Amino acid sequence: MKKICSFIIAVLLVIVYSESWAESISGKIIMDFDLSAHTTDKEVQIWLPYPVSDSHQHITNIHVEGNYTEYAVYTDQKFQAPMIYAKWENGAKTRKLTFSFTAKRRKITRDILPARMVAWDPSDYKLYLAPNRLGPIDGEVKKLADDITEGKNTLLEKAKAVYDWTCENTYRNPKTRGCGEGNVCLLLNDPGGKCVDINSIFVALAKAAGIPAREMFGIRQGKESGQDITTWYHCWAEFYLPGNGWIPVDPADVRKM
Repeated sequence: MKKICSFIIAVLLVIVYSESWAESISGKIIMDFDLSAHTTDKEVQIWLPYPVSDSHQHITNIHVEGNYTEYAVYTDQKFQAPMIYAKWENGAKTRKLTFSFTAKRRKITRDILPARMVAWDPSDYKLYLAPNRLGPIDGEVKKLADDITEGKNTLLEKAKAVYDWTCENTYRNPKTRGCGEGNVCLLLNDPGGKCVDINSIFVALAKAAGIPAREMFGIRQGKESGQDITTWYHCWAEFYLPGNGWIPVDPADVRKM
């Protein structure tokens, strides 16, 4: 799989919000997929994240081509995440798909956050306060989150405490496959991994402390035209601060540095 670009989703470590597009990068991303190595006696399917425009990025010129027998764009019912779906019937000797788009992404930074909390209703964010299969928020995770945030009153104070703890008590393990699995229970016993692992620890602890949080997935920006960014997938985290929206954080990149 190859991706060529002069842009891609920027990942920020610092926490100020800029409405300006002055600090932005744009370019074309090309992804080539070849699943021809699979046996020809079985049907083959592929699911790929489908990029969409929002307040921070502008996506245009989406193009998909290949020798698939079926293709569609579907939306996940729980998280509303759009996905490309393609299928090759059994007997297909080659299975190729090319997916390209143009993206413009602006820099998102936050360095001044108000200490005063505004009123909010946790029920509005129950999806981002709930556990997931690999990230429980009870038992040892809850106990640790309570210890970390003891004496902290506001969501910002608690989020900073969880962020600091995650940065100080995890390590980057270069032997981890891919970006990691994000199995929080295993990671608390051995807190080493890559971006999915370390940021999943932050998210689980934040949720257990009553802070809405989520993992975010994207691709790092390229620095040169025509650069191969095949291995540049990245996961970071965001927590919700009432009155300020979603705040990006990345303890995994702190450990990497």
